[in-house]
Amino acid sequence: MNRPASLTLFLGVILAAVLIGGWLRTAYAPEWHPTATAHGLRPWAVEADCYSQLARVQRILHGQGLVQNHFTVENWPEGLIPSTTAPFDYVILALWAPLALITHYPLDWAGALVSPVLALALIGFWLFFRSRCLLNVGRAALIVGFSLIPGLIWATAFGRPRHQSLIVALLAVTLTAEYERWEKDAPRAWHIAAGLMWGLVCWTSLYEPLLVVALLVIYNLAVRRRESPAFAIAFGVVMLLALAIEGIHVYVPPPEVRPVLTNWLQFIAEMHGMAAPQFGDAITFSSAFSSPVFTLCEVGSFLMLIALPAIAVWLWRRGGATDRFILFLAVVLAGCALNQQRWLPYAMLGELFCLARFFQLMPNRWIRAGLATLFLLNVSNANWVQIRGAASIPANQPSPELAQLARAIDAPGGILAPWWLSPGLLYFSGQPIVSGSSHCGITGIAASAEFYDSTSWDDAMSILQRRKVRWVVVWDEPTYVYPLLGSSQEILGQAPSTEKEPGNADATIAQMLVTDQHVPGDLLRLRAVTPHFKLYEVVEPGTADASSSVSSPVAVR
Repeated sequence: MNRPASLTLFLGVILAAVLIGGWLRTAYAPEWHPTATAHGLRPWAVEADCYSQLARVQRILHGQGLVQNHFTVENWPEGLIPSTTAPFDYVILALWAPLALITHYPLDWAGALVSPVLALALIGFWLFFRSRCLLNVGRAALIVGFSLIPGLIWATAFGRPRHQSLIVALLAVTLTAEYERWEKDAPRAWHIAAGLMWGLVCWTSLYEPLLVVALLVIYNLAVRRRESPAFAIAFGVVMLLALAIEGIHVYVPPPEVRPVLTNWLQFIAEMHGMAAPQFGDAITFSSAFSSPVFTLCEVGSFLMLIALPAIAVWLWRRGGATDRFILFLAVVLAGCALNQQRWLPYAMLGELFCLARFFQLMPNRWIRAGLATLFLLNVSNANWVQIRGAASIPANQPSPELAQLARAIDAPGGILAPWWLSPGLLYFSGQPIVSGSSHCGITGIAASAEFYDSTSWDDAMSILQRRKVRWVVVWDEPTYVYPLLGSSQEILGQAPSTEKEPGNADATIAQMLVTDQHVPGDLLRLRAVTPHFKLYEVVEPGTADASSSVSSPVAVR
């Protein structure tokens, strides 16, 4: 095959992978899809953390500080020191600026697009960056794999403005730079650039990236017997800058709420560990075998699982020092993913680099073709299962309904709502929230759970007064039994009420508000109703007789 034809095929494969990957990023999170409004199309976020992130940027745009190192409107009225940092805020702002010229919802669109745009930027970097160690087949493997691997698709899905997408993109660039800075003729500028990039990754989050940097330095000192002073200085400068601008983002929960924090973390999927079969499915980009009769894709997944150890051994023997580091890193990150699923995208990225280097270094084209076939069978099966699952699960964030409910919040005051729905209400209404999706606000999460689980109106109103609450939201999803009450009970370490064993469920504040039964009119007034929500306003003392001056409850459409 002549060179122009090879180049055309190379670019065609990459273009097809990028197009399919873009479609998959949409299919993974169908709840982000925009809906028509009087001002044009409005997209939605797919997780509570996404709305918390957008609320940070919203505050910046409203002139409430370029650096959000203390978030006063979550965990109301205490506030919290957020675990998220400024770099991702500024990436969203950079995307917001041009969108503000063409849409009425620039921040919503920036949130919907930011993670896919970062993915495209990374693909463009790999496509046009002239690396001596990632060429041709290896470059194509990186781009195709990044477009099609489920864990990386979810980290960069539409409607998911989360800092994981920035970490993944920066981590991929820094790993690429590691190959360059250890070449014999590499200038010092590569070490400086690598230090700056690793520093930016750690500024974005001091959790996962800090472990990777520590492993990198330890590996270089142990294997190469040195680390570049230029790298260390550049990395230190960025870390000092981050400390000066944002301070320390460390939260130590009070002893009295640590059991509640442990219970609440059980609701966070990425904090769960992975069973061995589940992890085996993940590292082969696959899913559990769905039937006794293997399909072609499932056979490919099984063969891929067998091939991975052989690939690792071959790469360890034939690759260079950087290849061995990334192989070592992939194994460590895989172990972390067994403990917490939040590590999975980074483990997948490490494995992708190993596969790309194998494609680059393996001289036998038939082995490369066979491995490519197994890989495509893997991702086809895995993506099909992910898409099928996304269509069968109730939306985690009923965003259009939350936006409708927020329009009825027509006066300032704190909002007490289910923790996973509160960030959306914060974003849409602009009013502070007691509960939220950050572990740093666990005291507010505990307070909301205690309110919903309470069987005494005196205790319930005491919580509302202490938390300066004006608006109370309850949620009812018919798919579940006692959905609001059950989650509150589990957070507090109690056995959840069930259909067979409801316990005192009907006497709890949650159920009385959900059913609108036995609610004292001199305490709470029903203000709005949607298919899944009810909104109550706390009646101020001395105004109970003025009900005629307050609008009656309306079905918000």
